Amino acid sequence: MRARLGYVWANGEVLTYVTGGLAYGEVKINGTINTSGFFSTHCCGSPFSSIQNFSQSHVNTGWVLGYGNEGHLPLMPGNWTWKVETLYMDLGHLDTTSAGSLSCTVCGNSLSGGRFTTNTHFTDWILRGGLNYQFH
Repeated sequence: MRARLGYVWANGEVLTYVTGGLAYGEVKINGTINTSGFFSTHCCGSPFSSIQNFSQSHVNTGWVLGYGNEGHLPLMPGNWTWKVETLYMDLGHLDTTSAGSLSCTVCGNSLSGGRFTTNTHFTDWILRGGLNYQFH
């Protein structure tokens, strides 16, 4: 949902405008973290490895700002217009913490831990063009 505010020029044939408003959409993040290494102790050493999967989705709300031009098509009758605009959209953040954990045994002792958190910020630049028909 956006509003436009602009200036008409070229004998009323072209509108140059700025636009802004509400943006919303589903954002998703997923991936896999592979961890491996070697525990070294005074009595023994032990390799370890862990695979942790993560996935999260959410419908976020944010904002959009942009500018563009719209004008009448000179070769088309009446109500046809062309449009070119660019938009910058920000849908905010999506953070997730892993459900898995690292566990292994070193010298007969069990070790566990390894939770991680991801922080993701969703933004996008959009460039689009179009043809419109105005109903009067």
